[in-house]
Amino acid sequence: MDDSKKTSQPGSVEELKTKGNECVKDGKFIEAVLHYTQAIKLDPNNYVLYSNRSFAFLKLDQHYLSLQDANETVRLQPQWAKGYFRRAEVEAASGLHDEAIISYTRALQLDPHNPKLMESIKSITDMQNKKMKSNQNTIWICTCLGLVLGILVVILDYSLTSTPTLTHPFSMVAFSIALAGIGYAAGKTASLMDSWSAGKSLQPPEDLGLNDSSKEQETTIPEKKKYSKAQARQRYKQGKL
Repeated sequence: MDDSKKTSQPGSVEELKTKGNECVKDGKFIEAVLHYTQAIKLDPNNYVLYSNRSFAFLKLDQHYLSLQDANETVRLQPQWAKGYFRRAEVEAASGLHDEAIISYTRALQLDPHNPKLMESIKSITDMQNKKMKSNQNTIWICTCLGLVLGILVVILDYSLTSTPTLTHPFSMVAFSIALAGIGYAAGKTASLMDSWSAGKSLQPPEDLGLNDSSKEQETTIPEKKKYSKAQARQRYKQGKL
């Protein structure tokens, strides 16, 4: 009987894996995750199942769960290029371009003749360069807008008011440069905020239900009733304390 169970289990795993793959082809990613999860319960060391489920999670924009499965794939089979490829895909989708390049490069080291990996590295590198240029353009545009605004204010102040606030050429230049500096700071802040937003989708869910038991324990523990000194002495005499 034990032998029959052992022989039937791989068939069940393969059947669930096949169903999951079919669901992926049909775009039914939630169903695919369910099939892969059932297969993983039967064969928890099957790194291919984690890789497939990572892909399904990625298609569902569940980046945190997708990365967990990708990391588990790498842990179970560190010499399999596809595990690092899965991890790189999640990192790229999350905006972590530097990390994605590292993972793609590791995959390419294990599979140096894979054209898809070479294309992915080139694509993510180009994307990173475009992002850097975009951030630089944002900074210079904000700086120029600040400078133009400063010059415009100086001109309006000098031409439309009877007693201009800025009368000395040095003060006019300093005011324009100050607004240009404010524009530069605004552009730099916008670029930094864009960088800080990268990887946010990889944050774990706020509540994974891990603290339910502790919460139940907290709610079931009764609070100790407080007594006055006189009541305490009386209860002590009665042997209740």
